[in-house]
Amino acid sequence: MTEKKSLSATKIKTLQGCSWQYFAKYHLKLPEKQNLGASLGNIAHIIFECLGNPRHLKHYKKALKTKNIYKIESIRRLVKKYFQKYGIIDKEEALKLNSWVICGLGYDFFGKTLTKPDLALSEQDFDINMDEDGKSYRIKGFIDKLFLYKKKSLALIRDFKTSKKSFDGKDLEDNLQDQIYALAVSKLYPDFMKIKVEFPFLQLMVKNGEDAVVKMQEQSVDDLENVEFLLTEIQKCVDNFSEKDASSNLAAYKGYPEDGSFSGKLLCGFDNKKGQLKKDGTPMWGCAFKWGFEYYSVKNKKGEIISTYLLDDFDKIDYDEEKGEEIFLEKYEGCPAWKNK
Repeated sequence: MTEKKSLSATKIKTLQGCSWQYFAKYHLKLPEKQNLGASLGNIAHIIFECLGNPRHLKHYKKALKTKNIYKIESIRRLVKKYFQKYGIIDKEEALKLNSWVICGLGYDFFGKTLTKPDLALSEQDFDINMDEDGKSYRIKGFIDKLFLYKKKSLALIRDFKTSKKSFDGKDLEDNLQDQIYALAVSKLYPDFMKIKVEFPFLQLMVKNGEDAVVKMQEQSVDDLENVEFLLTEIQKCVDNFSEKDASSNLAAYKGYPEDGSFSGKLLCGFDNKKGQLKKDGTPMWGCAFKWGFEYYSVKNKKGEIISTYLLDDFDKIDYDEEKGEEIFLEKYEGCPAWKNK
């Protein structure tokens, strides 16, 4: 029996939004340049994981008291390391990161507002493979913060967001990440009947405080079972996805969203040619897989892709010649909806 491919909210949303983007990311495994916001978000999550460790409680207290994470030598070194890795040199970005992290640390970081949790977990991972009662799926991921309260039979899930915009439209009313997190916790900790999910939007919290925390409605047992059957259908699609399917649901041929969500043709971006600039001279945003480009891939003896790199990242390529791994220069032709324009 073929092993199921893992599902995540991000992967499913990509598939539903644009079949070609899904193909490029998860089948061709094309490299893409990480944007600045995503890089800062990664660093913020690493800091939260570090300061969520009870051994580092004094550092957590110092950061909150001073409102400055850089007063902590170990955090300062950590940020410096990742700034160098991501090529971040602007002092403004360091200040922005500090404000995000302080907001996250100040929002019930140890889950004690309700009462002291019986168990507090940071970066709780899950890999759940279900195959019974007509349900067949595999979900995999990480939960930033998970608090368990035995007397209340309550599990509180918290996932930090660093995007500029909060949930809207379908993302708010029918959020798959909320559903998958709740489902995962219901399987990991079945004794906790009540499951609540919160999404603190850190950028927005800087100005709006706790009003920028999105608290989702609780999922009932029936709700979660419906999610399981939905995942079963998606699993079939993902496990059998082929290059022919890659052109079946292109964002370029959809209209612009009317519900405020980031979907439809909006996913393609606004550039009409490769490298197009805005009036201020900065690159116009567009999908990373819209136009063709060359890149490096590392493959094993079987010709399977291990990793891929942008041309500018040649010095970062990691491969093992003794294992028969090789580097190849590849050419991606671009999205079929745009490459002939």
